[in-house]
Amino acid sequence: MTKFQEISVSAPSKVILFGEHAVVYGMTAVAASLGLRTRMRIRPHTSKIIINFPDVELQEAWSPCQLEKLFQFKPDFFDQVDAEYLDRIHEFLKVDKCNLRMASVICFLYLYSVIMDEVGVIPMEIRVESEIPIGAGLGSSAALSVCLASGLTGVLHQLNANNTQDNIFTTKSAAINRIVCKYAYLSEKILHGNPSGIDNSISTYGGIRSFKAGELTPVESLRKLRILLVNTNTFRNTKDLVLRVKEKKNSYPEIIEPVLEAIDGISTRFLSAGSLESEAEYYKTVTDLIEYNQSLLSSLGVSHPTLDDVCLTLKTVGMAGKLTGAGGGGFALALVPPTLPEKILSKAIDQLEAKGYTCYQTGIGVHGFTIEKS
Repeated sequence: MTKFQEISVSAPSKVILFGEHAVVYGMTAVAASLGLRTRMRIRPHTSKIIINFPDVELQEAWSPCQLEKLFQFKPDFFDQVDAEYLDRIHEFLKVDKCNLRMASVICFLYLYSVIMDEVGVIPMEIRVESEIPIGAGLGSSAALSVCLASGLTGVLHQLNANNTQDNIFTTKSAAINRIVCKYAYLSEKILHGNPSGIDNSISTYGGIRSFKAGELTPVESLRKLRILLVNTNTFRNTKDLVLRVKEKKNSYPEIIEPVLEAIDGISTRFLSAGSLESEAEYYKTVTDLIEYNQSLLSSLGVSHPTLDDVCLTLKTVGMAGKLTGAGGGGFALALVPPTLPEKILSKAIDQLEAKGYTCYQTGIGVHGFTIEKS
């Protein structure tokens, strides 16, 4: 059997709520899935393998014969990236390693060859569209990686139905989730070298998770939280910002280490705040933690005039904001309590957008990847 039903998959983005920079030193960070999602459709094709990424105006197509020649060099393992095979994919596409535009194509070919090994090269057409801003620290690459991993696994399970104990369409068992997460992590390694695993885990499983010293732990949340995300549209260099904090820590350890420990304390206090029975007390606590966290991050030198402006604008309407991610630009976030009047939220958005910022209202802690046959 070489035919399969059309598949639709989606995966969420992610946001760091608390713990930026402290997490680099083995302390606690808190991350959550976002309502902004990447969506992918896979349908059978008569003769080719076609990928279409309209968001970046990219389309490629190959015959099965072309890919079979490439895939004969694929590795027998998928826990690590095979550098030699990756080089062959670059040569096949005639692109160098610095071509970020083709990165998604490279990940597709690598995952396709590994996941579809049992059934060979199957003609198909893939179309990917996303609500997630690219390169903004919201896990856009991880959401794509999870879509590719789950979608191709879905094709495999249709074609190999008689030999599959756990089927991705009938049960999202722990085993299925682990497989999708591992393939997505492989894709993230292709893209980023040595990623933490936070992004692909959040996009696979969804929800809110704490992260400390390499360990991810699910966080129970009975409240449906919403945030306002604000894109400063200012480019930031994560590596430079991490290095800046490291230099400060080395020069002034007696000052910087307590700051990082205080950020860790904010993360742990947020994790314990879920036990508060009073809604008013809970939202006041989280609002306070957001303000404290931003002040501490600013003292580390990782804020930016645009981020400061966003936080000040939010404060004028009674909302609290903080940077999310590395800082130096990028995104800020603000909690949207259920009691916040709509006119106040609208006023904040109008003021921010008038200054050239881009706003998104979204839920956090949403479900992870979804998959269904059409």
